[in-house]
Amino acid sequence: MTQGTTGSPRARTTKPLRPSDLPIRVPLIHGETNASYLSRTAAANGLALPRLLKALHHGRLPGRGTVKVLPHLQEVHLSTDAVDRLTTLVERDQEQLQRALPGLHTAQLLNVPGAAIRITVWADDPGAGPLKACPLCLEDGAWLVAAGHRWRPCSCGRRWQCGDDGGYLIDTTPLPEIGRALQRHRAFDHKRGPAGDALVADAHQVTLWWWASKQFARDLWRHREDTLPVGPKLRRRQAAPAVVYPEAVRLAEAMDEWETRRIADPGASPREWLADIAERFGVPGLVDGRGNEPLNYWLELHPADPGHRPTGRTTAERRWSRLGALHHRPAEHGPFQARSCLRWTYGLPLTSTLELCPYCQGRAPSCYWSPQPDCPERLQST
Repeated sequence: MTQGTTGSPRARTTKPLRPSDLPIRVPLIHGETNASYLSRTAAANGLALPRLLKALHHGRLPGRGTVKVLPHLQEVHLSTDAVDRLTTLVERDQEQLQRALPGLHTAQLLNVPGAAIRITVWADDPGAGPLKACPLCLEDGAWLVAAGHRWRPCSCGRRWQCGDDGGYLIDTTPLPEIGRALQRHRAFDHKRGPAGDALVADAHQVTLWWWASKQFARDLWRHREDTLPVGPKLRRRQAAPAVVYPEAVRLAEAMDEWETRRIADPGASPREWLADIAERFGVPGLVDGRGNEPLNYWLELHPADPGHRPTGRTTAERRWSRLGALHHRPAEHGPFQARSCLRWTYGLPLTSTLELCPYCQGRAPSCYWSPQPDCPERLQST
């Protein structure tokens, strides 16, 4: 071999990438992170990820080319010109990529001239880190944008996706009641629309409160934890969001029944409803004990008179309009898309105040636990 007949390995690897260097097009996954898609594309074509990143970036890569991207911890942001380069390399329409990858939406692109990438670390805030994709339904190793959601059941009903602690999956196959709860959740959403999902989000917050306070279904939930692979790699705290899910869906249905009853009878007694919940769930002390604390918060945030007449053309729209002011319509349909009006943070002390809202000093229901962008006093001041 002579230098004149073949290039050195270094020379070969520094050649500009062409579409022919990426013959394998990995399937697009809706909601995937940029870092995950780029990592899968590079791996499928036998390329080092920094080489693909260099093809999307003009000039020296961040970290002098030695950057190592970890999709479960980091995201890759692209400029408009970098997206153009990517579409050429993978031979896909830009609209295709933007529909699948939220990080390529126009508002998420880097506002810089030329082709550029930037690598950032996902924040530690709950719901900030990506969710690990289910390998049964999608591709193993893929990561999904959480968009504020800390967890959700996979559509197959056999895995629970969590973004906490660097992201992890729970194999819920040993607990078919979790899969059945997902089907019940979907049926409830079909019946009530986004309002059904919002009530499940509320009920899930309540059941997690009960789990943390150890006042409800301890034996049942402990049995489920023991059935799941709880141990050195999965702690009980991490399993709890999936463990309480069946009871959360049942409680959401009971919440909907209460609100329907109250529409017909505005004078209906909340105490009688709490007694009914206590009987259904086998918690005799719920009415007067500490276990009713999250339900009392929920009743306060779902007043008998929401202050406006129901609006909307469909039953689902009118049902949504009856929810309290702290519920905001989700951008997408599906389980755990809506946010709860109970803003306490699972994993922290039940009644801890993380930070006082500078606008209402924690007085507004939106800000009991931490400042929120929908604080009414904040909205009035802007």
